Amino acid sequence: MEKAIFRIIHSLLNSFDMLKTFPAPILGHWVSNFTGNADLPFVTTSALIELAELEAFIDAIKKQQADSVRVYFLRFGPDDAPTDKSVVNGQLAEGCKWHMASPGLTQATIALVPARNFEHDADFICSADDIVTGEGMLTLYPGTVAVGVNLNPPAGKRSSLDRPQ
Repeated sequence: MEKAIFRIIHSLLNSFDMLKTFPAPILGHWVSNFTGNADLPFVTTSALIELAELEAFIDAIKKQQADSVRVYFLRFGPDDAPTDKSVVNGQLAEGCKWHMASPGLTQATIALVPARNFEHDADFICSADDIVTGEGMLTLYPGTVAVGVNLNPPAGKRSSLDRPQ
């Protein structure tokens, strides 16, 4: 119960922490960290996004006239993950520790970006144009300020799909 109250208060004070704007080249670099390293393990099974965060993202991208969302897979370097570090009892919180898939790159994660001009052809090949503004690309990615990263728990930690039935 106490944890639930903390999450509600945190959500009210720090609403929409997963929405960030990044310059397209930085997001592109993180994507190439994923696509250029196909031999690295994909050690995670899911990402978790709070419904309020997703709704805020959809509201924001509708204002940009998005008609679709692209999901990018990406990896960060050890020092460029765009999440705050939370400390619990003098130690880095478990949810803020990134599993390193290699000495130079983290586990994979996702980023959602707005797109428009969605099309698919007769072969069901889809395409759209990412929306890039003067500030960069609005991005929804798992990771919240002062709560941990909330992303891709290794081995599906706390995922009902990984529990014995």
